[in-house]
Amino acid sequence: MDRLPDTRRRRALGALAAWPALAGAGTLAATLGGCASGPPPIMPPAGADPLPPVSPAAGDRWRYRLVDRYNGASIGEAAVEVASASPELALRIDAGERRGVLEERYVDPWTAVVESVFDGPVAYETPVPLVPPGLRTGASVRTVTRWRSPFAPFPLAWQQTVTARRWERVTVPAGTFDALRVERLIWFQHPDPFRNASERTDILWYAPEAGRWVRREWTGDYLPTGGIGRGQRMREDWVIWELVARDRAGR
Repeated sequence: MDRLPDTRRRRALGALAAWPALAGAGTLAATLGGCASGPPPIMPPAGADPLPPVSPAAGDRWRYRLVDRYNGASIGEAAVEVASASPELALRIDAGERRGVLEERYVDPWTAVVESVFDGPVAYETPVPLVPPGLRTGASVRTVTRWRSPFAPFPLAWQQTVTARRWERVTVPAGTFDALRVERLIWFQHPDPFRNASERTDILWYAPEAGRWVRREWTGDYLPTGGIGRGQRMREDWVIWELVARDRAGR
């Protein structure tokens, strides 16, 4: 088996170790997105709830800056480009020296077959929604499937719940957008055999004006089975993607 990339930051959760799985993930989602101090809810833009269909075209591009949420340091940029729009939506992602060139595939915008935002590529046995088509405020979608990793010889368990929380007005380097806050709570089997009870929280601020999320923030935690931190939940990386520019093909 190939070795896992040694890029993850292990941090103790301290008091969070006692959280039940579901309550812990929900509370972590609120903490990550700054529910208490974040932007207040707003009314959805006209015609945006439920979300209207979007049709990315080959050559469409989004550029993001990546920030380490632990210390606020920049960790580079990622340039996302639509390589092809059919029969599947295929994206080419230039993540710089840190991660190189990655690929993502979707059966529709934005239901993933392969995604790459986490610590390694995730290939799902059945498509998994990040922002389900036609999503409206308050809706929730649960998915149970398996996924494949280049670091494991067998498929791994994956289940998630996606919930559209509320509309917020968010400011990123590309400007200010009215965005639907979508919280994705994930329970999964990690290819690292020394990680148990892995959970992730992935929050996406989806703006119809941009045709994609303008901000994305994810982290996770797990229970190590040995070594330092044994018996105490540890944290994964904590990364924010913020939109810097959006360019439509031929414009």
